[in-house]
Amino acid sequence: MKPSDIQSAIGRRLAMMPVALPIITPNDTASPFPAPPYLILQPRSRADIDPTMAGSAGYSEGSTIVTVVVALNTRTIAADDLAAEVKARFPKAAHLDGVTVRGSSVLSGYPDTVSWRVPVVIDWIA
Repeated sequence: MKPSDIQSAIGRRLAMMPVALPIITPNDTASPFPAPPYLILQPRSRADIDPTMAGSAGYSEGSTIVTVVVALNTRTIAADDLAAEVKARFPKAAHLDGVTVRGSSVLSGYPDTVSWRVPVVIDWIA
């Protein structure tokens, strides 16, 4: 499965959230960026694995980070709640168009110069 297929499957699942937020990627050329809140979708790791010598049983596994971005100096709980909603979209064993979720977790939030960010890691196999 191509990396773009995996990213698209995860992106489609995010787009179905009850609170539809804009989704951007790190190399997005959208200008200007949307006002917070929004989501950043980016691959974190990917490994192509084939335990056979014949090359017939290959698969990929890896993780994707979805970062919830809210305005700086707003209530942190709003970002945490959105991150929990993102995590809930990716329960263990969920099947997304050829991608199977191994698990998801919310990491600690952190500030940058203009926003507060809370990453959600989605581990998958395809």
